[in-house]
Amino acid sequence: MTYKVIPYVISDPDLVNSPKKIIDELNRTGGSLDALGVSPATSDGPSRIDKGPTASGGDARGSAQVAAEPESYVVDSSRFPNGQIPSDIYQYVTADECEAQWEAASRDQGWIKNRYSYCQIHMLAMPAVECRIFPRPSCRTAGVFLSRNRLMGFGKNGGAEHVSTSRWADFHLNVDVIQATGPFARSGAELSAEIECEGNYLDEDYPQTDANACFGGLNKETEKSIKDWRKDGFAHLDLLSQASTPAEHMGEQIGTGVFHIEYEFDLPWYFQFLDTESPEGGMRFDSAWYLQSHKLGSVFDRAVPGMSYTLSDPAVGGVAQHIEDARTNPGATLPAQSGKYLAGASPGDPIHRLAQAKGPDQNHRYTENRRIVRNFCRTRAMQDLRDSLPAAGGPYDCDEYAFASTYEGAARYLFDGAQYQRHYSARWVNSDVNQEAGRRLGRWYDVDRILDREDFFIPIR
Repeated sequence: MTYKVIPYVISDPDLVNSPKKIIDELNRTGGSLDALGVSPATSDGPSRIDKGPTASGGDARGSAQVAAEPESYVVDSSRFPNGQIPSDIYQYVTADECEAQWEAASRDQGWIKNRYSYCQIHMLAMPAVECRIFPRPSCRTAGVFLSRNRLMGFGKNGGAEHVSTSRWADFHLNVDVIQATGPFARSGAELSAEIECEGNYLDEDYPQTDANACFGGLNKETEKSIKDWRKDGFAHLDLLSQASTPAEHMGEQIGTGVFHIEYEFDLPWYFQFLDTESPEGGMRFDSAWYLQSHKLGSVFDRAVPGMSYTLSDPAVGGVAQHIEDARTNPGATLPAQSGKYLAGASPGDPIHRLAQAKGPDQNHRYTENRRIVRNFCRTRAMQDLRDSLPAAGGPYDCDEYAFASTYEGAARYLFDGAQYQRHYSARWVNSDVNQEAGRRLGRWYDVDRILDREDFFIPIR
């Protein structure tokens, strides 16, 4: 008699809420999910789902169109009235929110609610198989373990409690045991869940080994009997990233991490051939000295960040209208320029933050962005336009898009080539509205840790 366990980690919306289908198939086939299009997990990652040419969630759109719109999240600028820091900067995902988004969360990449919130749902299926050679070769399913697991991640601002210069992130794993029969129900059957992370420092000159860029912290593993997992499926896990004190001469000290949960069963008389890993998620750790409120922190960076302005919001509506008009019909904007194109409307067509405080190069480019727009707004044509506006709507500022705080600003042609000359829009907007929109944008950069040159987009609602 031989004994083995076949590991399956399933992250597929069609199966993650169908435990009976999985159990029935395991019992019917003696431990195989081939008929459901699921192959066993390997040491290279979780089980693979064969869904044919529409494997991206069953969506029949072409791959180029799907690739053109990456994962994203959007916060409304109203979170930052008068440029204030919100009372809750994180707005962490809750279990109820994660479950409400179960279709998105049960994809391999999971669901990113915002900069600080990650959620991934998967099924852990483990048939215990007994095989014999005599009197004829046969195998049977001696027991099944099936759980529906929810991993929620929480990015952080500020350093870890025990090492103030280290960045960290918190994770909550919930293992909901649906079935545990045969050897999984016996005394001595145990399951451990450990968070593992493959790290990398983006700055090759930073004097740290890549292993220190992301690794399990003091709460990296939870081990319990399966009976105890059934009673209490919660596990607290964390990740750390080593860094030095934030400072300009140290750079941003960016560390990236690709994390997953490693599951390991301990069953009397059984052994498993393959490691069992959850789908991978991604993080970024940074020590950006030029951010105002928190100099170091961690975010989930596999979604393009977005902040929206709302047309019906009187505090920023004039700026919202300018951006909407400029991107919709750039040929009608001032200064006039044929072939003008203005990006930033979608995650697939982002603009990039220019952090003025990062250093002299960034400050110089920002200053040039402002100088060029200011000089254009002083021209007789622009002055005449301002003078023709109703006095009751003023006073007026000369608003610009793309923002001076982006690499797509008015001076881009001085740095990236003459083809970008006059590829911006200028319009007179109420001064209070213009300045409020700017305060909100600046605070969002700060709160959501938008680094220099980072992609972002500004949808108009």
